[in-house]
Amino acid sequence: MIKLNQLANLVEGYENNSPADEFFYFKVDNRELNNKSIFIVYVGSKFNPLDHIDKIVKSGCKYVAVENKPENLEKIKKHHNEIHFIIVKNIIEFTQKAGAVTAENFKNNGGNLIAISGSNGKTTTKEMLTHILCDQAGNDKVFSTQKNNNNHIGVPFTLFQADEFKKFGVIELGSNHPGEIEVLCKIVKPQFGITTNIGDTHLEFFQNRENVFKEEGILHKYTEVFFQNLDDEFLKTLETKKNWLTFGIEDSNNRLEVFVDKFNYNGKEIKNSFVTGSHNHLNLFVASLIATRVLKTNWESLENSIINFQPTHNRSQWLKFKDHKVFLDAYNANPSSMRLAIKGFSDYLGSIGASQEDSLLIIGDMNELGEKSDQFHQELGGFLNQFSFGEIYFVGRFAKDYIKDFHGKKITAEKVEDLADRFRSADKKFVFIKGSRSLQLETILDIR
Repeated sequence: MIKLNQLANLVEGYENNSPADEFFYFKVDNRELNNKSIFIVYVGSKFNPLDHIDKIVKSGCKYVAVENKPENLEKIKKHHNEIHFIIVKNIIEFTQKAGAVTAENFKNNGGNLIAISGSNGKTTTKEMLTHILCDQAGNDKVFSTQKNNNNHIGVPFTLFQADEFKKFGVIELGSNHPGEIEVLCKIVKPQFGITTNIGDTHLEFFQNRENVFKEEGILHKYTEVFFQNLDDEFLKTLETKKNWLTFGIEDSNNRLEVFVDKFNYNGKEIKNSFVTGSHNHLNLFVASLIATRVLKTNWESLENSIINFQPTHNRSQWLKFKDHKVFLDAYNANPSSMRLAIKGFSDYLGSIGASQEDSLLIIGDMNELGEKSDQFHQELGGFLNQFSFGEIYFVGRFAKDYIKDFHGKKITAEKVEDLADRFRSADKKFVFIKGSRSLQLETILDIR
């Protein structure tokens, strides 16, 4: 959202003397255009919106941002009487500036921005917090990160969902290279922020947890209210500021207990039957804690919203498939998240009195772990020996590393489709599926 007289601040040399006070909205999809749109043109390998300027004109859109390239200028030269073209040096830099001004205008208009970084649980926490805010304030008052729009382009795209009627934005900040989180923080400048934890993620680029902490933890410098995880060995070293809220089992100011099927906070017990594992109940607690502060309300008023949350989008999701009860978490994976998910699955089986022997695990590669990838996969295989799961399918290019130290019943496969026949005949009641997104492990449920 931007006022037309602010455009000159985004583009050097651009002249626009419009005094209009109404908001216009940045769009990157030509199917969403109207007379309140400023269209930012991204030219893809297969589709160029400038080949369809007639569609832009018919939409009523009058402002179009185009990168200064000869082929683009050639396509627009006949349409200057119909559209105001904003010629920019670099479309990505313009997008980031547009995201920053959108964030600032949204906050000035009474909006609240909550940013979430961290190694594990940030997407789950984002989904949980978005659910609570929507349930309390209404879907039309909330926007949040969709799909993987959490990088230097995706975060501005997320901010472009803001309009003058929305009041809450939940922004996920992702990184796989040093310095990315700080770039995103400078764009968003959120009032509220949390770094969920520091774990073994994207080690291909960060090498160790200390560097992950330097990257993910920098959010605290850019937010007014920071939620500090005192159970994390790195985050607890930050000097707690006046406006911060601390949490954790080790937080002496508040009493928190997290179990496989519930959490207790200062004597208040909340149980969500759709969420599995103590790690996910911790995520649910964190989302609820943020919501109490953002909405300026108490736990009692949020309880129904908290207990009604249900996981979706292949993330910690329970599904019924034929005779199997399937725990699907095929969105992403790293060593720490994999261990937490496996432990949570085991604890769930124990909580309902089910035998681990009656379970099948389908475990895929953990990507972007760098030169020690084989070691991390081998260590996870060894970790699995403490359980008595009936059978495990290891899938992907690191399957051979998983089985080096694993002593249970197993098979290996390069691709998920190689498991089709075996999975069709599987007789285990409980199935656990987790791996990095690139393997698309969820497709095993579609194989006939």
